[in-house]
Amino acid sequence: MEPFAIPATEPIRVPSALSVAQVVTQIRALIESRFPAPLWVEGELSNCSFPASGHIYFSLVDERGTDRFGQRLLLPCAFYRGSNQHLKFRPADGMKVLCLGQLTTYERQGQYQLRVLRVEPKGIGALQLAFEQLKKRLAAEGLFDEARKRPIPKTPECIGVITSPSGSAVHDIVSKLRNFFHVIVIPTKVQGDGASQEIAHALDTANRRHLADVLIVGRGGGSVEDLWAFNEEGVARAIVRSRIPVISAVGHQDDWTIADYVSDLRASTPTDAAKRLVEEKERLFLSVQSQYQHLLDATRGYLSEQTFQLDGFCSRLRLLHPAIQLGRLQDKVQQLQDELAGSMRHTLDVFQHSLEGLAGRMQALSPLAVLGRGYSITLRLPDRHVVTAAKDVKEGDTLETLLAQGRLLSTVQKRSETG
Repeated sequence: MEPFAIPATEPIRVPSALSVAQVVTQIRALIESRFPAPLWVEGELSNCSFPASGHIYFSLVDERGTDRFGQRLLLPCAFYRGSNQHLKFRPADGMKVLCLGQLTTYERQGQYQLRVLRVEPKGIGALQLAFEQLKKRLAAEGLFDEARKRPIPKTPECIGVITSPSGSAVHDIVSKLRNFFHVIVIPTKVQGDGASQEIAHALDTANRRHLADVLIVGRGGGSVEDLWAFNEEGVARAIVRSRIPVISAVGHQDDWTIADYVSDLRASTPTDAAKRLVEEKERLFLSVQSQYQHLLDATRGYLSEQTFQLDGFCSRLRLLHPAIQLGRLQDKVQQLQDELAGSMRHTLDVFQHSLEGLAGRMQALSPLAVLGRGYSITLRLPDRHVVTAAKDVKEGDTLETLLAQGRLLSTVQKRSETG
């Protein structure tokens, strides 16, 4: 077997090769020359990621178109931090959007991408979408729950107003409050760049310095864009962490903001916020006035009753006064004296009458009366013994004879004991 032999051929010519960088650069040049200006691209968001760098990465997916293998077509997108810092809503998978961006390449991976400059939700405004997203997220945290909210004090002394110092809202609020409360205005921007940061800072400052008992946060009416500062999460968080009760008063009756949902009380307008506080103060004043009048009437009634009782006690006390008692006793003594004197006179009269009767009887029995009838009494001298019988004397005794008128002295010359 003959050995294998390589037939003689012409030398192989190797064409000059391009480097990877040259290929990538030419691809980028071709793409950018074909799409020199930013363009709008419509699609559905997929594979959204939010790294710590602040950039946002996602893919735009065509809902209808597919490649030759039946796979859905997608366009890688990069939304860098410098462009997305003013984005109002948070991109999410499945969301239909319109993206404005520059078509270019990502050289490191050799793939084309859309460098996004702006994103708008399709079918709903970006602000409305952002509002609904934040509202749903804060509600899930329980920040709208009534149980979390603080009661508005019924007797606040100082009201803090966080608003623009040049707006109509501050005039409406202050003009209604100043006759009832001490009012302090904390000036802030209420629209435009930096407004939400200023409002949140004003809320924190009012709490840190204890500037008021109630805070009113708000502004007059305007467009959705004008009121947007009160839909920012920073303002909502500042209201939630406030230790001072907060009343939101943003726009008009139909204007609802995130601040309205998280605040402790929502007023339809700035004027309504001031009106509510004033009405509560007036209700409290009327209640206090009514209670005061009731207390006054009750006190007067009580004092009248006590005065009546006191007068009674005073009258009784006067009657119990030693001087009055002494006077009464003196009157009693005088009465007893008079009664005793009368009784004694009556007794004396009775005794006098009885004595006169006895005297008459005695007079009738008196020896003098007997003498007056012609009888006499003979006494023996010197012992003055009444002589009732002849034997009581002897001859020579001296006798004294008592007559009705006068007396006689005689000497016994003879006696006879017979009748």
